[in-house]
Amino acid sequence: MNTVFRVVLIVIFCVESFGSNSKTNFVRVVFNKNASYEATIIWNQLSGEFIQLVMNKSYPDQNASSHSLSDENHYKGMDNHVVRLKNLEPNTRYYFYIEDSEGKNNIYYFTTVSDDSNDKISFIAGGDSRDIRNVRVMANRMVSKLKAHAVLFNGDFTGIDTERQWKEWFTDWESSIASDGRITPLVVTRGNHELGNRVMLRLFDVPHSKVFYSTTFGGDLLNLISLNSEIWKFGSQRLFLRKTLKDHKDYYWQIPQYHRPVRAHVKAKKEMNTQYKNFVPEFEKFNNVRLCLENDSHTCKITWPIISDDSDQADEGFIRNDSIGIVYAGEGCWGAPLRAADDKKSWTRDAEAVNQFNLIFVSKEKIELRTVLYENVDQIEENTEDSRFVIPSNLELWGPNNGKLIEIYPRR
Repeated sequence: MNTVFRVVLIVIFCVESFGSNSKTNFVRVVFNKNASYEATIIWNQLSGEFIQLVMNKSYPDQNASSHSLSDENHYKGMDNHVVRLKNLEPNTRYYFYIEDSEGKNNIYYFTTVSDDSNDKISFIAGGDSRDIRNVRVMANRMVSKLKAHAVLFNGDFTGIDTERQWKEWFTDWESSIASDGRITPLVVTRGNHELGNRVMLRLFDVPHSKVFYSTTFGGDLLNLISLNSEIWKFGSQRLFLRKTLKDHKDYYWQIPQYHRPVRAHVKAKKEMNTQYKNFVPEFEKFNNVRLCLENDSHTCKITWPIISDDSDQADEGFIRNDSIGIVYAGEGCWGAPLRAADDKKSWTRDAEAVNQFNLIFVSKEKIELRTVLYENVDQIEENTEDSRFVIPSNLELWGPNNGKLIEIYPRR
């Protein structure tokens, strides 16, 4: 494609269609490095010649900025266009549209994250959307209503990584776009059903060829560490993990996310001893690591705070320690076939086969984690960005016997 490399931004307060529409779809926004100052916009160019992406902070402000295409690739039957935005302003709404030789598309917007660690941050965390489309669409629609700062999507987007399945996934992801055009940015990791690193590079523009990297939020509030459980856990990945943990040791929090759980809560899944040997010792060296996000098993679990231990009292290499332990949460499930949580441990807070994702609030004082059951999405009132920390009154939460709200505090 002979492409003209220009982009423009515009701001508006609702989704607006132009008279002649551009031939684009599958628009998504990704946070890869610093969520206060950088973002990446990616879309599929169906036909026509790209002219510009137009972006601005207010409407009818005419001081729109113009950006060149950063990259373009043809992959999974899509002509993926990439614009990497830098030098953005924190806690700022950016509206944009794409113009090509056949017209302009709808106006969308995303919001950068505050760089002030005094400001709370909201995440949705989950994964394993794979096969059951009506279920994952319900989850995506719930994303559109809760207005989190970002979605941490932890692998296994599709069942077998085919062109058709990826087009279906992006079609369904459009359900996460709010009625006013708001797009919730993604931070992604690779799962075992992504059959290589290339898919994460081409479709989400992740910043490292081996798909391990870190993304910062809220100044020094949080370092989010995305690891790749499908490649060697030692060598360069462990060196990266060690370095990013050390470099951000003075942040209030560090949260690792990776696909395969260290200790699965489904008997059919194997224990990930290489992660136990190479990831966990690094996590436990740093006081600001108190939560790890996992997926893969197609179930739901939350542990008590635990630490590794090789004594006779340990259960699969861990014991409970509320003072210095790490909570491990997740294991699915965003639309993959559910599996029974039939391998609970002595340190399991609770586990059950339910469709869910985690809603996480991060502040300097604590991390709050709630597990959202999204199948009643039609009954949920839509939040605004200003009310994102208000739990809708009829939001259904998964409830361990010991409470629906998990509060995690700095190590004592």
